[in-house]
Amino acid sequence: MPLNIKPVVGAGLASCCTIFSILGIVILLTLGSFFGKHVEGLTGSTKDPENPDHVAKMCYVAAIMYGGFMVFCGLQMAVHRRYPRGVQL
Repeated sequence: MPLNIKPVVGAGLASCCTIFSILGIVILLTLGSFFGKHVEGLTGSTKDPENPDHVAKMCYVAAIMYGGFMVFCGLQMAVHRRYPRGVQL
């Protein structure tokens, strides 16, 4: 029994959000890694966070949230591929 799934967002929006999510994940994982290693450029000033390990953890949590958003938008792109162009949903 096939599921009758209709797209929630348009194909262009889904692909754009997927690309931005991938970029966000890469940037947040990089920042989390740098904060976790106490890189001087991010943790050496007086205005920088006092607990860089906590900041690294929050970067990883945000990357996981972006991952969920990427999965949702990727599934929306897959749903759009199932329907021919111009079909009224």
